[in-house]
Amino acid sequence: MVESIRVATHLGPFSSHADRYSLRGFQPALPVEERLRRAAQVKGLGGIELNFRGLVDENSAPSIKALLDELGLACVSISQNVWADGKWGLGALTHPDPALRRDAIGILIAGMRTAKVLGSDLVSLWPAQEGFDYPFQVDYAHLTDWFVGGLRECADAVPDVRICIEYKPKEPRAHILADTAARTMWLLDKVGRENVGVLLDVGHALYAYENVAQSAVMLMREGRLFLLHWNDNYGEWDWDMLPASVRFWELLELAFWLREYGYSGWNSIDVSVPRGGDPVQTIQLCTNNIQRIYRLTAKLDREAILANLKCADALANLRLLSDQVFAALGV
Repeated sequence: MVESIRVATHLGPFSSHADRYSLRGFQPALPVEERLRRAAQVKGLGGIELNFRGLVDENSAPSIKALLDELGLACVSISQNVWADGKWGLGALTHPDPALRRDAIGILIAGMRTAKVLGSDLVSLWPAQEGFDYPFQVDYAHLTDWFVGGLRECADAVPDVRICIEYKPKEPRAHILADTAARTMWLLDKVGRENVGVLLDVGHALYAYENVAQSAVMLMREGRLFLLHWNDNYGEWDWDMLPASVRFWELLELAFWLREYGYSGWNSIDVSVPRGGDPVQTIQLCTNNIQRIYRLTAKLDREAILANLKCADALANLRLLSDQVFAALGV
């Protein structure tokens, strides 16, 4: 059972929230030091994710680590950015140009070493540009081999740092190579390294039309769930909405199974609120929602739920959940 709920956030909510329709964003972007100080105001928040060579690099890592220590925050992981620069338009680990593939591997290894300076043993990689857009655009075997080989080289270069792959079905590419939990697990099987796992982003799973609890169970059974990103959406796009604002029951089921399998990793907030709301209050609400969902699962009649699952009695469990949740509200 989960005894403590470790909640973290990335620093995106403190950015300008620029997009392709509002290039200047909706609010001023704060310097990284100010972002960290504001994040430290959130009660119950214990960790931070940092973007490598965006918010932290090899030179700034010692001073950022000192500030994190001062604020009582842990560096949960650093996210590796080999997708934003235009040169990665055709991929990073899977770019047709071998020189650019070597460049990407060097950046990823540097990020892994920087994570150690920050006190973390985890980096995340969103393979945003590793994919294709059109039929007859790529050789699928080469695409797979380059991706697998690059990950294997990174894993072997810094074996005491873990890499988690953040899968997503699409955007910015029409098809991302690591697009589902199942295909990502297949790729990791080809990599064959224990320090390579998965970052399960709730929103990505939802709009891959997965049941997020089912994906989490599969990953936990294989020992590959390294990090969890909490957010929400309607299932058709990666809106990065506040967790439990849309898909309450599905996220309640997710928390139930995370508790059942004893997930003790970080629950990191990955949301975007470009059109309003103080970022400190936004992250506070997200933190509260995550903690409350976990606490709610602890109050549910676990034995009755598991008994109903044995005979696939959905109606009995839905009735039980409805009665317990709404009774707590006095309705």
